[in-house]
Amino acid sequence: MGNILRRCWPNRGIKPSMRTVVPNHTVDPAIDIKNKLHPNFGYKDNAIKTTRYTILTFFPKNLFEQFHRFANIYFIFVVALNWIPQVNAFAKEVAALPVLFVLAVTAAKDAFEDFRRYRSDKQINSRTCRIFSRSEQRYVKVEWSKVTPGDFIHLSCNEIIPADILFIRSSDAQGICHIETSNIDGESNLKQRQVVEGLAQISETEDLVPTMFPYSVEIEQPNIEIYSFRGFVKMESETCTLRNNNLLQRGCVIRNTDYIEGMVVYAGAETKAMLNNKGPRHKISKLESKINRDVIWCVILLLFLCFFCAIGSGIWLDSYDLKDNTNLVPFISFTDQDQYNPLYQGFIVFWTYIIIFQSVIPLPLYVSVELVKLGQIYFIMQDIEMYDAEKDKPMECRALNITEDLGQIEYIFSDKTGTLTENRMEFKSCTVGGVNYHHMPYEEISQSDFDSYLSMAGLSRSSSIVENLQLDPALEREISNMCLRSLESIDVSIPEHVRNVQEFFLLMAICNTVVVSYLHSDNMDDSGFVPNLDMPKSDFKLPPAHNKIVSGTVSSLSVSDCSDHMSEGSVTGSSFLSDGSQKMHYEAESPDELALVKAANTYGCKLLKRSPGKVKVLLPGQAEEAEFEVLNVLPFDANRKRMSVIVRHPTSREIILYVKGADSCIMNVLHKKYEENEEYKRQLESTKEYLESYALRGLRTLCMAKRVLPEKEYLEWAAEFKKAEDNIDNRDELVSQSCAVIERDLELLGGTGIEDKLQEGVPQTIANLRKAGIKVWVLTGDKQETAIQIAYACQLFSSDQHPLTINANSKEETREKLDEALAFLRSEVAPPTDERTLSRSMISLLSRSATSLRSIRHGNNALVIDGPTLNFATNPELEKRFLKICMNCQSVVCCRATPIQKAVLVKLVRDKLKKLTLSIGDGANDVSMIQTADIGVGISGQEGMQAVMASDFAISKFKFLERLLLVHGHWNHERLARFAAIMFYKSLLSVFVLFWFQFFSGFSGSLMIDSLYLTMQHVIFTAAPPLAIGIFDKDLSAETLLSEPILYRPGQRGDLYTQWTFLVVTLDSIYQSLIIYFFPHLAYLNNSIDIWEFGTTIDVCMILCILLHMSIETNSWVWIQWGSVVLSFFLFWSFLLISNAVFFTFDHPSNPYWVMENTIASASHSLIVVLTCFVSLLPRLVFRSLQISLWPNEIGVARQIEKQREQETEQESSHPTDTNSQTTDNSCMTYADPNQQPVYQPHYPRHSHPGFINRGFQNDWIETIELKPQPQPNSHKAV
Repeated sequence: MGNILRRCWPNRGIKPSMRTVVPNHTVDPAIDIKNKLHPNFGYKDNAIKTTRYTILTFFPKNLFEQFHRFANIYFIFVVALNWIPQVNAFAKEVAALPVLFVLAVTAAKDAFEDFRRYRSDKQINSRTCRIFSRSEQRYVKVEWSKVTPGDFIHLSCNEIIPADILFIRSSDAQGICHIETSNIDGESNLKQRQVVEGLAQISETEDLVPTMFPYSVEIEQPNIEIYSFRGFVKMESETCTLRNNNLLQRGCVIRNTDYIEGMVVYAGAETKAMLNNKGPRHKISKLESKINRDVIWCVILLLFLCFFCAIGSGIWLDSYDLKDNTNLVPFISFTDQDQYNPLYQGFIVFWTYIIIFQSVIPLPLYVSVELVKLGQIYFIMQDIEMYDAEKDKPMECRALNITEDLGQIEYIFSDKTGTLTENRMEFKSCTVGGVNYHHMPYEEISQSDFDSYLSMAGLSRSSSIVENLQLDPALEREISNMCLRSLESIDVSIPEHVRNVQEFFLLMAICNTVVVSYLHSDNMDDSGFVPNLDMPKSDFKLPPAHNKIVSGTVSSLSVSDCSDHMSEGSVTGSSFLSDGSQKMHYEAESPDELALVKAANTYGCKLLKRSPGKVKVLLPGQAEEAEFEVLNVLPFDANRKRMSVIVRHPTSREIILYVKGADSCIMNVLHKKYEENEEYKRQLESTKEYLESYALRGLRTLCMAKRVLPEKEYLEWAAEFKKAEDNIDNRDELVSQSCAVIERDLELLGGTGIEDKLQEGVPQTIANLRKAGIKVWVLTGDKQETAIQIAYACQLFSSDQHPLTINANSKEETREKLDEALAFLRSEVAPPTDERTLSRSMISLLSRSATSLRSIRHGNNALVIDGPTLNFATNPELEKRFLKICMNCQSVVCCRATPIQKAVLVKLVRDKLKKLTLSIGDGANDVSMIQTADIGVGISGQEGMQAVMASDFAISKFKFLERLLLVHGHWNHERLARFAAIMFYKSLLSVFVLFWFQFFSGFSGSLMIDSLYLTMQHVIFTAAPPLAIGIFDKDLSAETLLSEPILYRPGQRGDLYTQWTFLVVTLDSIYQSLIIYFFPHLAYLNNSIDIWEFGTTIDVCMILCILLHMSIETNSWVWIQWGSVVLSFFLFWSFLLISNAVFFTFDHPSNPYWVMENTIASASHSLIVVLTCFVSLLPRLVFRSLQISLWPNEIGVARQIEKQREQETEQESSHPTDTNSQTTDNSCMTYADPNQQPVYQPHYPRHSHPGFINRGFQNDWIETIELKPQPQPNSHKAV
């Protein structure tokens, strides 16, 4: 059938890979863009609409979406059943009230969210920009929503780009502009964009108007790839290839450029920014899966109760042999003689009981869970302790439904650079020509020496480019010697080593994409008019700028700020220059590049200006600038792990390839002389040794190399490279292959060591996470030595650990080394890392316990493995061995790991070990790892926001992860677990109370409680307290949770909501329901009380028991929790009193008039209520008391200690004493610093589990290693 359809409609459903956009001024003005005859017909306009509903579609569409939930369909089905006369149990209108209430609450929430989106859309769509008007022959102001593909647009400095624009003209003579992309990828540093190559002659025309551009543009279909843009411009004689640097994306801001002009190619919903604007990610948490499992048990219980009552009804009816007079059957009325059939009656009653027992599945459960999670997310984001004041960035929640999973994390996979470190690089050491240059500490440099050097280099102490660089005296002398020679003599008389030094620093200055920022302004006003200026364009020079910058990055500007500060535009051929803006600042996409350029600048090799085809530098001691022609820039990619530039030397006119990259990649493409010539061999070995020493100091290493290219070879290669760049379908792969062809036979210049300091609080955070039972893995692309040193520095490795190093070059070698590692682990046992001793106060608490706290016994080992070995270790044949080793190691470091390998490791642990995983990173290379993990955390750092955009939670510093997991993770998991148990409890309680009554009503489906009260019980009377518990309750303070990370483990083990929780709740509900029903039943047994008064008494007992039960389960009381309980009781009591007093003409099967008033007037009512509530809640009170006093878990012990400390604090405050004359017993407190307050540090008894690690591990295919005691060595074990 599919083949027939494809033959009949060959183009049906197939979207072409390319689209054509023509300039709108070339189309007949009579043809509107909405007309099918218009070439740009069908393309989206620039109006954005993120709303889901309209006024007309809201109710039907919202209801349709809500009915996708099984629970809502179930309750609508129950409401429909109640409209069938034979099975109805409640009043028809009353039965629909709970469902309507839940649907209304959900609809109100959705409407509020959609209204916020509507207001945001309206604000954005009403912004203005200037587009070219063919009728007026000038640029006119229009709203963003009226911009369409094919329009020509004029933008000024600091103006936000309204759509994706093909860059055609710039005020800059070199045809470039700078943009800030923080609204797209979060990067605040400036990016450089270039006019389409081939349109330079047109763009340089001073009186250029859009009508001079009649060419159509062939581009790819809209997609989410923000770093990719392919297409071409069809001109008369040639075709111009389009690249990513020709596209100005919506949401970016024009910086340091007077003005730009271009043609809109994507608008509105088709822009890359809008295509990447995805909503919150939807995931199912581990706890929510358990709740769904228990909902299934509720369904099973519902069916059981209904079948039981249906059978009971049939037996009841069958026990009466009165077919001739069916009116004598108690509790059952017949409208037809034929209805006297036990099977028929059982079938009818079954559906009646579906209606009566419907609340066994908590109606407000799912909407309440959503509200609880929204509240939890709000308070996480409002936590001031996770707010970064320096960056002005709060914590951000991007996934709305997995907050409780933060309390059950077992494995953390972390990137290193920018995640554990600051990603603010500082140049520390270098080796040139096999000679190491030691950089002394900054403070050891004499004032006179440094001042003389700054004078020689042409720098001042106030220069923003001079960093706290540790100058090397020997290197400084070499540079000073270079300053005595002119640039022309560089290839003639200078010794080879000195020439290498100069080439080394020249490479650092020009082999990069660093931009020197400038400030510009536009003279065109907002309406498109240009004042006449006398000075022509050629008389103006591009000035330096004074942007706000910190460590080489431009401060970000919000969207609202940009829209309010649009510069008064530019003119064709004229521009304003700001006075007093002679400072020079560097903007870099990579912190490594910024560190190298600043180091070169400080040593006197100054990058002055960069344009698409040229780069200007000032060499030490030179008065004139040296201008290098940039022939090609070969960008960095993950496969080559290097970037290169090809330049033409200004004096020798040689074509030189400068390369920098990872040492492993540079060393493999060096010239053969480094293998054949002894001198070059020694130079290579010395360089390797120095780079190794840098890595052992924890420095990031890079290698620098060059190659002089023969003219003929370069021209041949350049032609092939141009073909690769022009290829649209497979451009990236072909460009990478072409780069590898020219990057060979390199001459090694040297290497650098750059320090990337650890972020504040990283060691303490990792140490506490490990104490919490979380295994931390660091996955990095750095050298092995660097990774190991960082692991020790951040306390991932401790001094008494056994780092097992596994490096192999083949699958068989990997197998052998994995077996050796397993044998080593089986041969020894390490002492538990978390063994503790009990303080006196805790001994007194635990001495009465039936059980004691146990510490999990972990192997005190660590693993180091490199990327190539990892490829073999994750092979299906070896992954079991590899996982066995990892399971028995506290920490794992994977170095030289690629992004794909990171994701494979996370998936391996997640799927094979069935553990809850968290990945955290800050760069684009961490996206795969973040998306693979159960929870992804992005760090908004120096490498953009790609990791944040792919994450579930975003933080700005790694140390915030400790509070996110140990505090909010624990709180949210404990709250939701308690909330779910309470929701099931109160639903089951009401069902079982009604169930017991059926034994005394002939299983007829009769009720003793007013149906109106039953329907409002869960959605009104008892709805607020569970929400308050789920959002505000705290079992422990944040201070205690942070000081005692071991308290995270109960949630991690799943102890707070187990497979037995639902069973315990069910049994508790059965017991309480028995007391609630039978106490009033027996009390009123020989009384002439009305059935509705009897039911009212039971209802009052039930509501009070539920509220008191929730009060018992509350850990901490705040005014909202008090208010929720009091308000619930007040609503219930006042509703019953008012409704019973007013509804005397209420058309209802059970008229409630004055029932409540008569009931409470009886003295026995109050006694029954008090006695019933006391007896029903007594077991829970006793259980909680015994649990706290006799067998407390970790949390229970900590709560007792907290209470004791609070009491001691209150006593001290009420009875102040002289601290000098009185000493207190602080045996359970330690002082990290004499000036700090004492911090309680409880200790736990020495117990160990029979296994090694992974308590309760369920995977049969991986055995737990049983370790035998053996003295542990302190040496580093290399396998």
